[in-house]
Amino acid sequence: MGTGCCQHLGTIGDASQLVLHFKDDDQPQAAVEMGGNFQPIDVYLKQITLELGGVDKHARTLLQAILHRLDGERKGSDVTAEPGVGAIVSGLPGVGKTVLAKAICKSLGVQTIFLNAADIFQTYVGQSEAQLVKIFERAMLQSPSILLIDGIEAIAGARRGLADSQSALEIGVLGALLASLEKIKASSHRVFVLGTTTRLGDMDAAVLSNGRLDQVVNIEPPTQRERLEILRVMTRTWQADELNDAFLNQLSETTGGFVGADLLSLCQKALQCFLNEAAANKKSDSVVRPHHFEKALAVTYPSVLQTHHVSQKKQQPESTSIQRSAVGGSGGLFAGVYGMQDAIQSLQVSLIEPLQDCSRFLAFGTTPPKGVLLTGPPGSGKTHLAHAIADVVRRHGLASFVSVQCSDLLTKIVGDTEKALRELFATARNAAPCVLYFDQIEGIAPLRGFDTSTEQTFDRMLSMLLVEMDGFNTSRAKLERSLASDEARIAFLKQHVVILASTTNKELLDPAILRPGRFDVHINVEFPDEDARCAIILDALSKIPVAYSADLALDSREALARYMAQRTGGLSAGDVSTILREAAMACMRDDLSAVSVAIKYVTQALDAATSATPSSNMADGMVLASNRNAGNSGMRFKRNHGTTRRSATDTPRASRNRYKANPPDFYLLGEQYPAFKQ
Repeated sequence: MGTGCCQHLGTIGDASQLVLHFKDDDQPQAAVEMGGNFQPIDVYLKQITLELGGVDKHARTLLQAILHRLDGERKGSDVTAEPGVGAIVSGLPGVGKTVLAKAICKSLGVQTIFLNAADIFQTYVGQSEAQLVKIFERAMLQSPSILLIDGIEAIAGARRGLADSQSALEIGVLGALLASLEKIKASSHRVFVLGTTTRLGDMDAAVLSNGRLDQVVNIEPPTQRERLEILRVMTRTWQADELNDAFLNQLSETTGGFVGADLLSLCQKALQCFLNEAAANKKSDSVVRPHHFEKALAVTYPSVLQTHHVSQKKQQPESTSIQRSAVGGSGGLFAGVYGMQDAIQSLQVSLIEPLQDCSRFLAFGTTPPKGVLLTGPPGSGKTHLAHAIADVVRRHGLASFVSVQCSDLLTKIVGDTEKALRELFATARNAAPCVLYFDQIEGIAPLRGFDTSTEQTFDRMLSMLLVEMDGFNTSRAKLERSLASDEARIAFLKQHVVILASTTNKELLDPAILRPGRFDVHINVEFPDEDARCAIILDALSKIPVAYSADLALDSREALARYMAQRTGGLSAGDVSTILREAAMACMRDDLSAVSVAIKYVTQALDAATSATPSSNMADGMVLASNRNAGNSGMRFKRNHGTTRRSATDTPRASRNRYKANPPDFYLLGEQYPAFKQ
């Protein structure tokens, strides 16, 4: 043809095949026929899993949707269906949405146009819509092609009406997006639009319907098996014999709630620990070892919990062991907790054991409790016990622990309190297995019918709490006998969220939240007995230099601890510790140069503490108030001149009638303080 400089070899048609060979590459790239025929899905899936771990299911779903659009005439199929224009990949930040989308585009070898949705918006009117239309036209000219839009919610936000602050620019860009999707749908161009988003609920319904981006692939936080695959891929080239499958399996169980970005951060921190150690020791033959991961794990936490107060104690490397120990007594997992053997045993069975091994519950055909309620008088050690549980589940890698102050959930904006509570439970589900701790839960679950505010904040908040406790299937995970033990355990831990709460008076809580199925286990925490007080004092004396005296037969730490334990009956653990602290302060007030605390300061502090009994404090004009609803409905007890009377002057008339019909059992205070028994 032409002038003869070229030789006519043939005509390129639909049956022609183009194979690309690159220099220094023995294997050709994925062959793409001019007619649009692709290789089987398993070929592409194998390439993707070499780069990413734990994405088999989602990658296969996306590949099927893409190939259906780009290669509609699949061989061996007698039934044809109208292919969708695109799909949406949703999930939490860091789960790997964009990385997976890019890996799929790379494996297919087709033309890919990457677009950051936030870059569409321009300064002048009409430029944003024109730029978006231009990008879609470019994708159609280069078909078969994939248009990857990262953060698509920026240009596909939901239309919320005239009262909303949504600008005309956003509405115009949304209209241009819908028109471009319709143009691709009506044409024969083989273009697939793949969008990623972290806020699927904020997208306009028109984008997700009518054959546009109607297929949604939701990527959840990885399971234990998927985390193991991710860790294998990340540590494949590290050349460390100690990082075998057994260690990586333990590490994957320890990192519950971690997403792909968190695991990458963990590996990077472990590698940094190795580099710092190698630089300090000047070793050139060092390799990454398990203790590097243990150091990194002590300072790495699930990103989904960053907005909440998580158990994030900086522990010593030797205490951050990934190996799980058997549940023992208070000297084992709950070291430092004294006088709570019954409470610890109940917590081990109802909370710790399901996290360690749920096979026993599976064998008995039952499910673990959904909620555990700690009750007891102030100072009995409920919060201290909850902190001990947080240390156990974090140190042994059993679960995430989220501590919530109920007062932090209250806001002045109507509806924001329920929204904060709903988002809190959603976060706990994403970080499962998770322990959600509510301190002083009576602040958000009071008796209904006593909220006299216009907005009925506390009643609405209690209703939301009940809905969330019944709505998520945590402890009611499907533990079926037909499932294998490992599969059942993985399925259980993936959705296990247990609620731990504490209150000083169970009578202040609404009965609906106390029924079985919500707070199944009620654990009463009492003041420590004499042996427990002796153990507490011994532990405190080990940190204080005391000059023991032989004259008072207090010549040893054990003798002083037993003497103090006998005289501190009815005091809490905090009161006992305060005695020794006050003795040390009195010694320093007298002589700052003293090297030890004389025994006289201990006896003086002990005499002062034991002489101030709760009864005398109550008789000294102390006023107790139940002021649950910011003073709107209060019941006060006043002690004036030896008489006890009840004042409800602050309570509206309607509320006073409800008090008469169903009075709260505030007279239980008389059982604790004899001054009320009149």
